[in-house]
Amino acid sequence: MMQKFDMRQINNFINGNALATELKATQSSRRAFVVIGPTISMKFLNTTSIEQLIFWIRKYEIQKVYIENDWDVSDDELLGSIHIKNIKGINQLEKRLSTFLDDFSKLDVEWKTENPL
Repeated sequence: MMQKFDMRQINNFINGNALATELKATQSSRRAFVVIGPTISMKFLNTTSIEQLIFWIRKYEIQKVYIENDWDVSDDELLGSIHIKNIKGINQLEKRLSTFLDDFSKLDVEWKTENPL
């Protein structure tokens, strides 16, 4: 069964907030994250139709040392980075995200994670 976003997560999208969670990294010296969010557009921000929002997904790994030392991170430091843009509507986002994450309840506003981007 495909995962679905809950009402709190949908409300965060409507308000322009990105969601994130940490994933299992491929190596013990790394940390992995998936971050998703709406593309901010004044035309659609705060819309009642979540299917009109355009979303993006970013999945990547980073060496732990960057997070432990609070170093700035650019695209050059990301490992195995996947960035999918222009995902139209919540249903398409749920389908795309299901390939990376099997439990959407782990997603929370990104500032609550240690996501370095």
